[in-house]
Amino acid sequence: MRIAYVTDTFAPEVNGVVTTIGAHTRILASRGHEILIIAPKYGPYEDAPVDRISVRRYPSFSFVTNKATHIALPTIMSMSRQLSGFEPDVVHIHTPLSIGVVALLACRAMRLPNIQTYHTYIPDFMQYVEPSRLLGIDSLQDRITNSMVFERLIASGAWQRIVRSRALIEQEADDVVDALLGATDQIEAERPEFTTRLAWRYTRMLYNLANQVVTPSLTLKRELMRHGVTAPVNHISNGIDLDLMPRKESYEASGRILHAGRLGPEKNVDVLLRAFARIAPTLPGVVLDIAGDGPARKSLELLVGKLGLSSRVRFLGFIDRTELAALYREYDCFVTASTIETQGVVLLEAMAAGLPVVGVRALAIPEIVRTGRDGIVVPPFDEQAFARAIERVVTDGALRQRLGRNCVADVQPHALEHVVDAVERLYELTAASGY
Repeated sequence: MRIAYVTDTFAPEVNGVVTTIGAHTRILASRGHEILIIAPKYGPYEDAPVDRISVRRYPSFSFVTNKATHIALPTIMSMSRQLSGFEPDVVHIHTPLSIGVVALLACRAMRLPNIQTYHTYIPDFMQYVEPSRLLGIDSLQDRITNSMVFERLIASGAWQRIVRSRALIEQEADDVVDALLGATDQIEAERPEFTTRLAWRYTRMLYNLANQVVTPSLTLKRELMRHGVTAPVNHISNGIDLDLMPRKESYEASGRILHAGRLGPEKNVDVLLRAFARIAPTLPGVVLDIAGDGPARKSLELLVGKLGLSSRVRFLGFIDRTELAALYREYDCFVTASTIETQGVVLLEAMAAGLPVVGVRALAIPEIVRTGRDGIVVPPFDEQAFARAIERVVTDGALRQRLGRNCVADVQPHALEHVVDAVERLYELTAASGY
């Protein structure tokens, strides 16, 4: 088959979407499929040649607030030329942003069957990129949401000009945000108000144009169907390569706790830090390591200092995935306070290494981490409950061993080869069904 992958995020960025696309396409290419990946260009970065995989990049720009992420604004005509030249049997769109939207419109115009994966929980994530609250235009959003203007903007291409203008808005807002973060005594745990109706209208509009929709968790499948996505929705894990994950051999206490992932506000690492501050005095030998980088790192480092945890919390920075895979087993447990996980590749990796998980009861986490079996799941933003759960896992060796061994068993259905088998069958079904 000839399969086109379309994404607004790709190497050298490091995140779950990039990891999933890279892993799936390598296996598919090894099985004889021809792959085209359409993505933004990242400065001088060059793609290493891989047999049966070609990459086409569009020029892009980045926001001042997040220089790692690049935004490309291709035209429908140029996207149609790319797809026409490749002649795909199916187009798999992984992101609902500029390149993804243009590819969707091109597929509609060219009558190409398309699959869309819903990787990111849009209603929660929008709160962190929406400047409307800073600019006082929430009422305008409501008016747009309740009209057909939103659909017309997408269809006409006027949204491209809005994104360019938004870049300027973000640039001006950046100084304000930095000043606020620097002046506050703590990072705000309360989520900012945002317009969920706009998010779900956007979601329905895009994903109902798909021939097939894929979600990495059953929880997310139910959410999409509950909110009016009528296109066929399939639940297929992102998967992980279990062969790359060395397992824990000993459950003797190491006194080390791990959090790994992008350091963005949506990950609620501040909740984790305040929970750790509650138990740090009674667990003097325990340290918390935070692997990863992102726009919230500076604010989190300030919070660590204010909590008096500078000697107990270590920011490890970005760690290559292969290196991280070897590190998991050195810890007593993996912790996350994120409320937007649609699956969480790092959760699966930690579990594959035999690491118990302490997480929160939000979206896909309770589906993956069964409390009492694979770890402990607590209410979101409940620092006290989070602290007690961490303390219990860290201090109870028998519990830690039982949870860790269950994790290894329960993560087996997420094996990458099995997942790609399911994806491959969906491609064949979609291509055979036609547009």
